[in-house]
Amino acid sequence: SGTHEMLYIAEKLMKQFFPKLSKHLQREEVRASMFVTQWLMTLYTSSFPLDMVSRVWDSFLVEGWKVVYRTMLGLMKHAEGTLLHLSFEHILHYLSSFPGKVDGQTIMQEALKIGLKTKHIQKHANDWQRSVGSCSRESSSSPKKVSRLDSATLSTCSTSTR
Repeated sequence: SGTHEMLYIAEKLMKQFFPKLSKHLQREEVRASMFVTQWLMTLYTSSFPLDMVSRVWDSFLVEGWKVVYRTMLGLMKHAEGTLLHLSFEHILHYLSSFPGKVDGQTIMQEALKIGLKTKHIQKHANDWQRSVGSCSRESSSSPKKVSRLDSATLSTCSTSTR
């Protein structure tokens, strides 16, 4: 589904732009879906300051999803220094209270400095489409093929083949 693809792309972008943070979250067993789903599904309207939300929406009308992912990366850049020192429970607590503490202007300025290109998003979207296609073609008849997919794709494969 579109949500699974969006989360797959978000995880891949975090790994690409913040490998150290991504490894730390993985070690702590924190998945992007635990905190970015609400951010991305609501285009940040769920709990972020209105100044940031209005800038995201204005840019979304021109740039599309690129600004949504760029904002997510800006938020992660802003939180990275803190998150790297926290454990599982503290990471989730921090991220749940994080939206109310951010300065929208600072986040958007940080986000604009990140070298995210449309081709990065497209590459991950294409990878997603290929992996889901191979998953549905192979389904349970070839466990070796499915085992090579990452965890986000694997969970999607398991739910789509039931």
